[in-house]
Amino acid sequence: MAIESPISGTTRDRLYGEVVWQGNTFDLIDLAGVETGTKKEIDQSAQESVDLSIVEADLIIFLVDWTDKNNEFDKLVARKLRKYTDKVLLVVNKVDNPARMRDIEEFKRLGSFDLTTVSAISGKSTGDLLEKIVEKLGLDKAEKEEETQKADIDLAIIGRPNVGKSTLLNTIIGEKRAIVSSEAGTTRDIIDVRFFHKGKSIIIKDTAGIRRPGKVSKDTIESYSVLRAHKALRDCDVAVLVIDGVEGLVALDMNILGQAKEWGKGIILAVNKIDTVDGDVREYMAQKIWQFQEQLNFVPWMPIVFISAKEDENVKSLLGQVVAVAENRRTTISQESLDIILKEAINSNFQLENIKSLVQKKTNPPQFEVVYPAKRKPHFTQIRFLENRIRDAFPMTGTPIFIDEKSYGKTGKGRKK
Repeated sequence: MAIESPISGTTRDRLYGEVVWQGNTFDLIDLAGVETGTKKEIDQSAQESVDLSIVEADLIIFLVDWTDKNNEFDKLVARKLRKYTDKVLLVVNKVDNPARMRDIEEFKRLGSFDLTTVSAISGKSTGDLLEKIVEKLGLDKAEKEEETQKADIDLAIIGRPNVGKSTLLNTIIGEKRAIVSSEAGTTRDIIDVRFFHKGKSIIIKDTAGIRRPGKVSKDTIESYSVLRAHKALRDCDVAVLVIDGVEGLVALDMNILGQAKEWGKGIILAVNKIDTVDGDVREYMAQKIWQFQEQLNFVPWMPIVFISAKEDENVKSLLGQVVAVAENRRTTISQESLDIILKEAINSNFQLENIKSLVQKKTNPPQFEVVYPAKRKPHFTQIRFLENRIRDAFPMTGTPIFIDEKSYGKTGKGRKK
């Protein structure tokens, strides 16, 4: 999950992962390295995040390097952690042979912490470490079973750099989980957070800003971050595309929306930073809606929400749309209703008379199938007309729907649209 790099400062955000060991579950948080004297805004934010996590954590793994004994940084961290001694586990890394095992006593100089060893790169002693963690946390299997349940909605926040994705995450969950900075590229790893809204369990993922492929150098930290952002989009149920309300939609935003539609994801457009709009906000929104209708004719069913992530304006409305879109993806239409829709569509457009049946095959997202005689394949405009008739009866706002085509007869072959 975490990006590995020899470059100092690669990890900035708190990166969360759920660990299950022998029926026990706990959250593991990877933090930025402890630093002092930094003046950069982004590094100061990372250190604030570290300090907050130290206070909140039930257990702290103080990780040190066997090959770098007695360095000043370890002593600095030890001093910071001494008032939390009871919940600190000192872990000496790179202990992968008996000779090194005999030499760990000098690490006890760092303080009276509970001490153990591991070799992260080879995996040696990681099982022992996990058992130690479970022991120190005092986990109870019965009490933790509910934490392993899958969320109702997997939500991804996507968009270009510096449009306010991390600010939106922090506003939604009510705490400073993701680092917010004016420096582009602040978020690198995917930030996973579970929360509840309207009785639904939601896992929200804040992703790195997506830039045009030509702007991202290969085999860099940013390139891996962008790949993970695409993976988050591919794996989610609903995606919120955040754009800067002042800048508006650009070609890359359209590409992201097109990809989300192709992958069958629920999509919501969040127009951010309305707090910076000069003049009448309602007039601004009306103008933007008109403009977006021209630009977004390939996703006319996508809801648009105007928000200020910074000022917490309309964020609850956005979450309401997330829940609604997730429910729309699971829409099931009875066969009786589909028969009526097809009959009325044929009455309105005689060219659809070659379609003999319309059935629903799947949900999440909704998927249908039409059957037609061989050599009388429907034109794509007819399929689009039928989709519009389906949406007239069941809008299914925020989710794409798919209509497969299946022929019968001697020579016809089905083709997926």
